[in-house]
Amino acid sequence: MSFSIEEENWKLPATFLSLIHLVLTIEKILKDIRTMKKIILYIIPVLAVALVSCEPEEIPFRSQADVFMITKTIENNNQIDTLYGFALHVFANKPMTNVSVSPENATDIAYSLVAVEENPYNYYYQTEDNNFSQQLPNIGKYDFNILAETGESESKTDNLLEDFIYPTDTINYEYDTEKKQHVLSWNKIDDASYIIIQLYNTDNELVFNSPNSIDGKKTSYTLSTSSGWLGSRTPETGEKFILELDAYSFEPGQEGVNLQAKSISKDTIVWTE
Repeated sequence: MSFSIEEENWKLPATFLSLIHLVLTIEKILKDIRTMKKIILYIIPVLAVALVSCEPEEIPFRSQADVFMITKTIENNNQIDTLYGFALHVFANKPMTNVSVSPENATDIAYSLVAVEENPYNYYYQTEDNNFSQQLPNIGKYDFNILAETGESESKTDNLLEDFIYPTDTINYEYDTEKKQHVLSWNKIDDASYIIIQLYNTDNELVFNSPNSIDGKKTSYTLSTSSGWLGSRTPETGEKFILELDAYSFEPGQEGVNLQAKSISKDTIVWTE
């Protein structure tokens, strides 16, 4: 191969130019291949994740069952009597169609739970008001038979212990004219983990539910006029309500999971401003 110089410029033969062009082309191809390899290596795991996430995953049916004691007080011949009942509660990760429960030592008795506010994930039973008794309910194991809409089923057991909490014996309601607040106060409820406050109208319809649970150690609560009222209801001066203060305690070591007891305290208040 020869070179010639003309006016101090290199003149390259056509074959050499072609070779340079070929080298540049091959380099570009190799660069493109390396780029494509990077893209492919990135896409493959993404596609794999996408395929796995799109693949229908079979989630097993899981439920949580609970039985707990309920106490309330009534006035009887100027004396306060403590009455006992109990509650059964089941919630699950799939809709349920049937939940039945029997005490282990009384299998001829069966309790049918119902969906709370037609929510198929949450089933509940509580002793009717007129069936509360001065006698304790069956103490011991309760067997739960739970059926999901999918046809899956689970059997659970939970223990009802003799431990219970007494309702508060005093509830006061007053309107603080200076702060313009509706304040409830009550005597401390021993062993209460948390408290829920509800108001019912004279037709026994729930109209207020405390938006958040109240620390069981507290002995007062301010009723809001803007939150907690169902259907955006606004209470009116002179309106009469049935106040229900429910205190709950957890089983030892089962905080936030299994309840041990509930107490019900009731009084009548007249909304004042």
